[in-house]
Amino acid sequence: MRSSRRLLEHRKPFEDLEAAVLERSLAFPGEVADPVLAALRYVINFAKLTEIRDEHGTDHDVREVLGTHAWKVVDRLRPRLQDEEHLWAATRALPELVADTQVLREKLRGSLGLDPRHVDREVCDRKLLLVVGGGGGAGYGYAGLFTLLHRNELQPELICGTSIGALLGLFRAKTRQHDLARLIEANKKLSWQNVFNLRPEPSRYGLPATLRLHLRRAIGEFLLNEDGRVMSLSEMEIPLYVVATGLTVDALKHDLGYYEHFLDDVVKPGFVFRASRLRSVTGIANIFREFAQNPDALRKVVFGLDEGTEDVDCIDAAGFSASVPGLLHYDVHRDDQRMKHLLDGLYAKTGITRLTEGGVVDNVPARVAFKAAMDGRAGGHRNCYVLAFDCFTPRPSSHIFYPLQQIARANVIKSRPYANLYLPLSRTLSPLNLVPTVQDVAAASRWAMRDFEPHLPLLNAIFTPFAPLERSAG
Repeated sequence: MRSSRRLLEHRKPFEDLEAAVLERSLAFPGEVADPVLAALRYVINFAKLTEIRDEHGTDHDVREVLGTHAWKVVDRLRPRLQDEEHLWAATRALPELVADTQVLREKLRGSLGLDPRHVDREVCDRKLLLVVGGGGGAGYGYAGLFTLLHRNELQPELICGTSIGALLGLFRAKTRQHDLARLIEANKKLSWQNVFNLRPEPSRYGLPATLRLHLRRAIGEFLLNEDGRVMSLSEMEIPLYVVATGLTVDALKHDLGYYEHFLDDVVKPGFVFRASRLRSVTGIANIFREFAQNPDALRKVVFGLDEGTEDVDCIDAAGFSASVPGLLHYDVHRDDQRMKHLLDGLYAKTGITRLTEGGVVDNVPARVAFKAAMDGRAGGHRNCYVLAFDCFTPRPSSHIFYPLQQIARANVIKSRPYANLYLPLSRTLSPLNLVPTVQDVAAASRWAMRDFEPHLPLLNAIFTPFAPLERSAG
C-alpha cells in the first residue's frame, strides 16, 4: 500500500534540489548552457522516481533499484547548492551522476522491461495539479488565477476543490480549454433569489440550515453535457475531485432543528443579512468546534476519487461541499433515482447520516491531489507539481470570520506540506459576499493575480520542457 507521507518524504528532497537549480538559473541567466541545465534536471528527476507506468498501463515500483543512487544524488548536489550561490559547483558533480543515471536507466529496461522512452517521459514531463480551497465569497478571486495560468500555458492535469473552490472548479474542469466567458456569464445571472430559498425544505442527505442552496437553478445551464443533462464528475474533461464532510450520528450533538434554525434571526426575507445580528454568524464556529472535537465521527468524502462516486452529479458534489453548517443547506430533492442510488450506497458504505461543508475536514486538499497523482490518477504521471491556493487564511482583522479561519487552519496545516507551492491570498472579498457582482469578481481576480504573479517565473521554469539524457555508448 502506498503511504502518502513516505512518498512525500522520498520526493521532497529532489523537488527542493530542482527548485534551487532553477532559482539560480533565473538569478544568473546564461551562466550554464541549456544542455547542462537539462542534465542537472534530468539527474534530479530521475533520482526522484518512485513508480513508472509502461505502455500497457502497468505500474512498476523502481525505488529499490534506485535507492542507493537516489541518495547519492542528494549527497553530491545538496551541499554544493547550499554553500554556493552559483550553479558551477553543482555542475562539477555532473559527469559522475550522469554516467550513473545512464547505467541505471538501462538497468530499468533490463530488469523491469521499461522502455527508456517511458522513463524519459516520467522524468521530463511535469504535470500541474491545481488545489483551490474553501472560504465562501473570498474564493471568487480564483477566476483570475485560472486566467493567469491559462495565459502562461500552465494546464492543470487534475483539480481538487473544497466549497467555493469546488464550485469555481466546475467551470475550469468542464473543458481543458479555459472558458472565462462562460464563468462571467454565469456570474451575471447570479442573484440571491435564484441561488437561495428561505422556505422550509426536507433534509434527506444534507445537514439542515437556514438558507437553502439551489445551485442547479442558478448555474445548471452552464454545466450541461451533449445530452442536455448536468454533467457527472466523470464527464469533466479535467478530472475534478470535490471534498465534502460526512457526519455520522455521533457527530450531531443537537437535533436537526437546531441546525435548521440556527441563523433564523440573522436572515430576513429578501435574503439580506442583518448587520446588527451579524455577530451571530460567529456561532457557526461553535458547530465546527463540536465536529472537530469528535474526529472519529467525521468521514472525509472525496467525490470523483472515492470508489463509487465517480459518476456523481457535478453540481451535487459541489453543493454538498459548500453547505456551511447552520448557514447553507444543500440537498437532492428532484426525482433522480440514479443520483439517490449513488448517495444511498455512499451512506451505507461509510456509515454517515448527513453531508456538509468540506472545510470541516480538509479546506485546502493538497494531500488529496498528491495522493491521487501517486495512485496514477494524473494520466499515470507521478512527476507532478501541486499548486494550492487558500482564500481563507486567519486574519485578526477579519473579526467575525477569525474563529472559523483558525479552525480551518488546523486541517490546512496537515495538508499544506503536500503542496509544492501553497499561496494564501492576501486580499479577498468577504466570505459572506456569496453573490458578488461582475465588478466584485473582477476586483478579486486582480488581487489574486497580483499575489500569484511573483511566482510565475519559477513556475514557468519548472514546466519548461527539457531534453532527456542521450543513451550511453555502452
